Amino acid sequence: MLSAYRLPILAGLFIGTSYIPFPPWALFFCLVPLWIFALQFATEQTPHEEKSADLKRVFFGGWLTQFILNAIGFHWIAYTAVEFGHLPWWVGGLVLFAFCALAHLYFPASLAVGVFLMRRFSLTPVASVFLFAALFAFCEMVFPVLFPWHLGYPWLWAGLPAVQMTDIIGFQGLNVVTIATNAALTLAWQRRRTHRRQALHWAVGALATFLVLNAAGMWRKQAWDQTDAEIKALAVQGNIGNFEKIMAEKGRAFHEAIVGRYLALSRAGLDQHPDADLVLWPETAFPDFLDDTFRSRPHARSVREFVKITQKPLLTGGYSRSLDKPTTYNGIFLLDPTHDELPLPPYRKTILLAFGEYFPGADWFPFVMKFFPELSAFGRGDGPISMNWGGWRLGPQICYESLYPSFSRDLAKAGAEVFVNVTNDSWFGHTFEPRQHLYMTFARALEFRRPLIRVTNTGITSAILANGEILQQSPLHQEWTGLFRVPYRRNPPHTFYESLEPTWPFLMLAAIFLLVSFGSSRRKTP
Repeated sequence: MLSAYRLPILAGLFIGTSYIPFPPWALFFCLVPLWIFALQFATEQTPHEEKSADLKRVFFGGWLTQFILNAIGFHWIAYTAVEFGHLPWWVGGLVLFAFCALAHLYFPASLAVGVFLMRRFSLTPVASVFLFAALFAFCEMVFPVLFPWHLGYPWLWAGLPAVQMTDIIGFQGLNVVTIATNAALTLAWQRRRTHRRQALHWAVGALATFLVLNAAGMWRKQAWDQTDAEIKALAVQGNIGNFEKIMAEKGRAFHEAIVGRYLALSRAGLDQHPDADLVLWPETAFPDFLDDTFRSRPHARSVREFVKITQKPLLTGGYSRSLDKPTTYNGIFLLDPTHDELPLPPYRKTILLAFGEYFPGADWFPFVMKFFPELSAFGRGDGPISMNWGGWRLGPQICYESLYPSFSRDLAKAGAEVFVNVTNDSWFGHTFEPRQHLYMTFARALEFRRPLIRVTNTGITSAILANGEILQQSPLHQEWTGLFRVPYRRNPPHTFYESLEPTWPFLMLAAIFLLVSFGSSRRKTP
């Protein structure tokens, strides 16, 4: 039976082994086998009773593709379930199976809808293939997922100059180019025997698009080499284990050890780099509340004393709570060496991780949390802000908020000149996730032309400049400190992508409408 689905299986293998951290060897033809498989069901003269069966086969083929790519590229879901939920490995395997089965159903959905429309409107082969591409891109943009990813990010991982064009089209634009290239190569493969000249035209067109984008990117980078300011940030990676993190969150006696480690590493880092302007700690590095209301607590006092003695401001992740609300927030604080009180209110995380920071539906059915005592229940913040202090205009992000371009777009609109991302990737071990997360985060710096400094608990801590240059990277699962000298522009211009970003789904809808309206073979005159 599976031999009939060898093409979807091949597509899943191509995609899974071309995403970060693999070399993107099949990036521009990974979808070709899947679409060739779907085109086998193009005949509109198929009897009615067979059409439904055909759509089921098409759907199953797309489902197989996404299942395989999920198992390869996102195998770390099993590790995270075991590490975070303290589950046996067989349960982690079941969690991974469920993720692989359900996470990206836009693959089979877009394929089945494409075959239906192709038959319904008698579309030409060219219109049919590009309809598959437009439907895939649209469904990918609007389908609910645990974390957003796409085929635009491997361009940055591969270091291709075309990433310099993302301040115009975004990495979503590179994703659309990748999908369109797959469509062109599908047509080239289809016509390689019957229409060799047309096949060559499609292949050459795909190659020319790739070369032109990269040539334009090499030229465009030069405009962002010019800066007029610099911030020297000392990043501190504490490498606190998951057990300590959980016990500290539950209020156990690990606070002293965790705070002590970060203070010791920070002192050692400042001894080595006394010219640092700012000290950065990662997400929830301070394992307690750090609001002004709680500044009399012993560990809060020790941190404030460190800031006052060193005369270095500290930006750190920590927990936040207001006296009038019992809700706990995941926050970012800026401590001022010249004043005991916070110069700014903390930023509170806005985009929460499902099943990690909240349980979907728990707001309406709070009793379900009794069955999942290990899960956190954080409050949701009020949205992106710019932390303006001491001449700096910092755009704070917590963890996977960086994966949403709309969030960073709002930071840029709020006036942020440098993005600061605090993260804890300790739940993912030595899997693919830390590198996937790093490069997907770095994409925002190029889209909005703001440098981004990323400090993590266990790695990878690094920074990227507005021109795309990536600075040193920390090792995984080791204590580490490093100084990032980050040049940037004051009052940087807003990029074209800021305006384009919310329109991408509508552009794909327009493409679908045009392909269906004008791609019918019935419009051709004999």
